[in-house]
Amino acid sequence: MSSKNQMKRGKNQSLYKYLPETWIDFSVRGKERKQYIAKVERWNSEKLDGINAQRLIRTVNESVQSFANQCQNPAAHIKPIIGFGAELTTDNCDVLTPKASEEERGIVARISPLTFYCKRCKKVYQFTNEDYYHRNSRCSCGGSLTQFRQIYFCKCGWATDVHPARCPEHGFNNIQWDGKYNFICTKCHKRIPMQTTCKICGNRLGPKVALDPSQFFVFSLSLIDLIDEKLENFIADTDYGPFITFAYWLGQISKADLDKIIKDGIVSDPDEYQRIYNQNYELFKALGEEVAANAAKIAADKECGNQFATLVNTLKSKLNTTEKSVANLAERILEYDLVTKLEDVSDLESAVEVAKLLNTNANPEKYAEIADRYGIASARVCDRIPFISCSYGYTRAESDYKEGVQLHALKEEKSGRKNVYATKLNTEGVLFEFDRKKIIKWLLANEIIDADNAPDLNSEEEIKLWFINNIKPELILPFSEINATASPETYYVYRLIHSLSHLLIRAAADIGGLGKDSLSEYIFPGIPAVLIYCQNSQGFNLGSLFNTFEAYFDKWLNKAYSSAQKCVFDPICIERHKACTGCLFVNEVSCQHFNKDLDRSLVIGHVDRETQKRLIGFWEE
Repeated sequence: MSSKNQMKRGKNQSLYKYLPETWIDFSVRGKERKQYIAKVERWNSEKLDGINAQRLIRTVNESVQSFANQCQNPAAHIKPIIGFGAELTTDNCDVLTPKASEEERGIVARISPLTFYCKRCKKVYQFTNEDYYHRNSRCSCGGSLTQFRQIYFCKCGWATDVHPARCPEHGFNNIQWDGKYNFICTKCHKRIPMQTTCKICGNRLGPKVALDPSQFFVFSLSLIDLIDEKLENFIADTDYGPFITFAYWLGQISKADLDKIIKDGIVSDPDEYQRIYNQNYELFKALGEEVAANAAKIAADKECGNQFATLVNTLKSKLNTTEKSVANLAERILEYDLVTKLEDVSDLESAVEVAKLLNTNANPEKYAEIADRYGIASARVCDRIPFISCSYGYTRAESDYKEGVQLHALKEEKSGRKNVYATKLNTEGVLFEFDRKKIIKWLLANEIIDADNAPDLNSEEEIKLWFINNIKPELILPFSEINATASPETYYVYRLIHSLSHLLIRAAADIGGLGKDSLSEYIFPGIPAVLIYCQNSQGFNLGSLFNTFEAYFDKWLNKAYSSAQKCVFDPICIERHKACTGCLFVNEVSCQHFNKDLDRSLVIGHVDRETQKRLIGFWEE
């Protein structure tokens, strides 16, 4: 498009709607405003600085590989991923963001399709470029030309805007549209179906509306950018990092101990360790070899930092989870802890004092009672939370993995360099930590777990260990439902807190006057907790969540509870789907799991009509 037809889009909006290879709506202003369909060709971008790019790219790579690992047929013609290379790293991938410049467009698009028809005589025109169309924008009969708004796309990711408006015998010049799904040659009256063949997998394709959401499913994720490279390496590159993190989470070491180990490491110079060991062995040698060896080890461990070895080994013996889960859970624990320790944080106790000063129609004296009733162990509102949101690929026709579906990397801006497009923002959010003991009791009441597999409910440490051992982050994939048989604990706990998150988002929008699309979620499955945060790049008044939390906490929770009780599509919703647009769904940009793994019956309870089995709801009175 010419420079006068630039698109001005918010960066956050661009990540989801205006990526290269997608079709979009586009207005051209001139003597008269015209509305077209256009295809995004490319971005003009710059590196996004001031973030932990290593962690973001690693997380994206894990998501890509998770998608690829769903393929059960490695010999299939259509591979599950394409364009990502063997592995995404900072050596071959850049984190980019659109340029904000008056001189250069951040997003470059062109009118597409370039197939038009005359409203008067139905004659079809196929232009080679948009400038040619602008010079010839009327039919030979004088009628105005209208753009076809259909394209062809396949689940393998191939797509085209070229229509088969050609007669095998008489070419392009005598084609009319029948107003339905065929072109007709006016010379021989041959009927040419509006169909094409996928150039990749050979599927026969019919036309679909270019703006159909299924023409481009964006794969995206968000991260809280509080874990720097040193902290990330502590988790990923040391044998003890995750276990020291768990020890801190379980209250076995202090924050000062954790910070010191992250800074200095857990083991000093081996030569120094051996020197101290030998020195103490000689000192206690007269007491016998075994006594001397034990005393020397204790002394060396203490002086060299290895006094944590026993702690780490004990934790290892108590953990029953995969290496990948261990690292993921430890990282989320650190992430969660860092959010709670941000400078501008208001907890529920502070909210009570603010609400009393504001003298609203809330009942601040009942805030703690309300939180306890709804299974919330703690709640706080935090400001200036650093977020990175990124998009890294797309599929067409299907968002879930199925055979023949292919996840495509985004188009390279520089040859040989992969792209992850991202934006960063500092925003406010409300962090809800759910009552772990109440969740365990709920699982027991519904016979999802039995007493033999439940932790000691009088031990907070045992309860936290249960969540570390039983919540499997690797099973929580953005575009797929969790496999209930692989881990019933993960399936039910995640679906519960995800459903609660959506109820809280929708209620916050009603109570605080916020649009549902301006709020997003960030879930900590192993805590378990959820952060509901503002996408302030969408241009609304910051401070709204602070006000909702402090002035109307009780109304917010009560609104979430009441809205859970009934859906406008009941009984179909609660009987069949358990969640829909009428009760739990939010904009997919706002949902970390794309409106999957939601179940209102887990919250309010339900009796299955066929089996008569009763499910007890987490919020059921």
